[in-house]
Amino acid sequence: MIKIFCHNGLWEEIKDAVYFGFQLQDWIAFADIETMKPSASANHLIVDKGYIILPVDWQNAMPPYLLPEKILFNEKVLLALVMIRLGEFEKSLQLISFSPTLKAEFQIIIDLMEGGEIDPQLLSVETYQEFDDYRLMHNHAVIRHYGHVTNPSKVDYYYQEATMSAPTEEYAAFSAFHYFNYLFDEGRFSEAEGQLRRIQTAEVSQEGKMKIQAALAHLSTQLLSPPYDKEGLTTLKDKLWQCLTYYEIHGFKVEEAQCLLDAGLIANFSESFAEALGYYTKAVKLFQEEGMEEFAYQALLQKARLLTIWAQKGNPQFFKPAMEAYQQASRFFTKEYFPVAYAEIQESLGIIYSEIPDEVKKKSVWAAVSASSFAEALTIFTKEDFPYDYARVCSHYGNALMKYPQAVRSDNFVKALSYFQEALAVRDAENFPVERSITILNFLEASWYADNSNDENNPGRLYEMQLRIDELIAINAGEEFVQEAKLHQEKLNQLKSIIAEEGKS
Repeated sequence: MIKIFCHNGLWEEIKDAVYFGFQLQDWIAFADIETMKPSASANHLIVDKGYIILPVDWQNAMPPYLLPEKILFNEKVLLALVMIRLGEFEKSLQLISFSPTLKAEFQIIIDLMEGGEIDPQLLSVETYQEFDDYRLMHNHAVIRHYGHVTNPSKVDYYYQEATMSAPTEEYAAFSAFHYFNYLFDEGRFSEAEGQLRRIQTAEVSQEGKMKIQAALAHLSTQLLSPPYDKEGLTTLKDKLWQCLTYYEIHGFKVEEAQCLLDAGLIANFSESFAEALGYYTKAVKLFQEEGMEEFAYQALLQKARLLTIWAQKGNPQFFKPAMEAYQQASRFFTKEYFPVAYAEIQESLGIIYSEIPDEVKKKSVWAAVSASSFAEALTIFTKEDFPYDYARVCSHYGNALMKYPQAVRSDNFVKALSYFQEALAVRDAENFPVERSITILNFLEASWYADNSNDENNPGRLYEMQLRIDELIAINAGEEFVQEAKLHQEKLNQLKSIIAEEGKS
């Protein structure tokens, strides 16, 4: 719904002209500017004192391209602004065609919405007053950041210039927020945080404050790593809860859903699994209500991951709903259009199929579909293109093989060793000390159970086990790894002693 804020008398004068026979009554609402405050959304248009004024769009209802601060009121301009918001691009351009300058700017906005290529040389302003100078810098940054530009250089420069030249703290915050998004996507997390920390939020609208707070909370959530600080998690959760409460009261469903995902992650880290499940379930529902299908399925994936962790923590009844959630998500994240997400789903299903409890006679069936899922994941996560992911899948496949019922014609443990070897070929000690140490422990565990029928003593395997134990101690990725290595060493020494005694007899 698009709301036009103006005085009651003016609305009576312009409403028929605004509708122009387009039957827009269901899409446009009037709000008396004297009794209701516009929200910081592109879907709120203000007509006051002969001008059309556009609020700062903190709701991302439109691309963050800035039009002139005040546009001289004209019924066709107002209707063109409505039409572009309804996705009626041709009608919008026709209505605004009397103003070549505005038409050119409308075309840029349409290109941003449709993913068309944009030439930065098209950007211009009619005057170089304070706001125009600022919006020129901001728009240069925006089209290089969000648009399809042949040479998207100087994004940092334009965002920084926009932030410094902004006429108010509100606009400075708006530019800084989108610069934050750019830096976050680039993995420049410290710089991203710095951009928002510098904003004087006391001078920013409540919508802007909540957006900044939610963005900083999201960054902090994404950077969390074990061991988790309980006090820090509580503080972060409180900040998110403030945002959630605000967004729920004001009906900002997308923003609420995004915060729910972060809240779910924090609850997950706190092992408050039931609480996290509630957050994810609600986020899926909100994204669906807003027609944001991909976001809804992304939230469903997070819900599936939570259910898997919950099941692995001693609650196997959650394996089945986790499996169903992944299967549902795979119908959207297909191999053709979302190969990476598809491969991750297949990997997760492979793990679930190997661990889901069932009757003994059905375990072979689960093992078969598990192996098929891992094999499918490896068609995407190849060693050449995705070495890190390849190693992870191989490690998970090796662990799964040790859980499968023993095959008649092959040894699952010997096969597991081959996959652990593949993982170790990627997980070197310098770059992945923890992952390599975990894989070595898995390798040692499988080695104890592997078939030695060709040579009961199998000196080659014993020699390799000794090398792995020595390496595990040398890597020293943590005391727990060293202690595990010593236990394997003790067990191996005992075996060597038995073999030596048998050799004497």
